[in-house]
Amino acid sequence: MAAASHLPKPIRVDGDTWMCIRNDPERPKALIRRYRDAKGGEVYFVIRWALDPAEQRLMSSAPSLAAANELVRFDVVPRGSVPPFAGYPHATPRPDTTEATSRAR
Repeated sequence: MAAASHLPKPIRVDGDTWMCIRNDPERPKALIRRYRDAKGGEVYFVIRWALDPAEQRLMSSAPSLAAANELVRFDVVPRGSVPPFAGYPHATPRPDTTEATSRAR
């Protein structure tokens, strides 16, 4: 039995096309298209999604839908790019803690 994937399941658009959603819940990251060869074998193409079909690019191929889904990665968010909010960052010392520490020395 195969281990369950930690990735979101692709959304089926038609009989041979799926959308993969990653960081942005309103914008697909990739399309997966299934093609069959003359012998009846299947291959799944991973295509970088773009609104304009002329800008879509073939990124990879895989022998199964699950393998193709594994090839679609999340965007890496660089450290420091998250805007500060209440309680974050955690390393910010509170003024009362800083004063108590300096008085103890």
